[in-house]
Amino acid sequence: MTKILASIKDVYEAELISKFNFDIIDLKNVNDGALGYVGDKSVEKIAKIFSNHKISVTAGNDSSPLTKKQLRRVNFLDQLGIEYIKIGIFDTNLLQDHSYFLKSIKNFSIKTVGVIFADLIRSETEIEKILTLNYDGLMIDTASKNNRSTLDILSADTLKLFVESCKKLTKFCGISGSISSMRFKDAISLQPDFIGLRGALCSHSKRENIDPIMCNDTLRRFKLINQKKYQEAV
Repeated sequence: MTKILASIKDVYEAELISKFNFDIIDLKNVNDGALGYVGDKSVEKIAKIFSNHKISVTAGNDSSPLTKKQLRRVNFLDQLGIEYIKIGIFDTNLLQDHSYFLKSIKNFSIKTVGVIFADLIRSETEIEKILTLNYDGLMIDTASKNNRSTLDILSADTLKLFVESCKKLTKFCGISGSISSMRFKDAISLQPDFIGLRGALCSHSKRENIDPIMCNDTLRRFKLINQKKYQEAV
């Protein structure tokens, strides 16, 4: 069954969304680009709210992860017991940096998630090159949050190639990027390990604030479609 990830921006949203049964809670500074970091103090406070929950944290918008700042951040999150750290792959000319970075943190327990951007990728060949990196998992998102969905930017065939390739390499995989509840069937049909949401959980899909009514309706719709697809598969 495909899991559901909810992106939140602060402690207030953490307390609100803790009332719902999302599989993964993702911490992201939504006002700072695609993968803004929420800050150490916010991570500490939210980690206490979700002490028995899987948490992912976006690590920032650096073009290269091979920096002292990122190494310190990995160490901090690992010590807190955070499950996943999301690293943006903004520039395929810097894949060697990602390789060196992953080698430097191989002894940490935290799982690494490489984030591919549908609106920055130029070809399937670039995706294939990224697949060779030693990330524990990969996901496809959008760099620009203009309501254009990953499902519209990339073809179903390209997304299927991505998911199937990840599974062959025993990497977990996810799809995110302006996925509305009306597109759940399309996204779940690709059989990713998880689907990431933010706009679908907010008032009028504007991404500013999580709306509990939208959370309830979206989660209910997701579970219904997910269960139906699972039953069809077996």
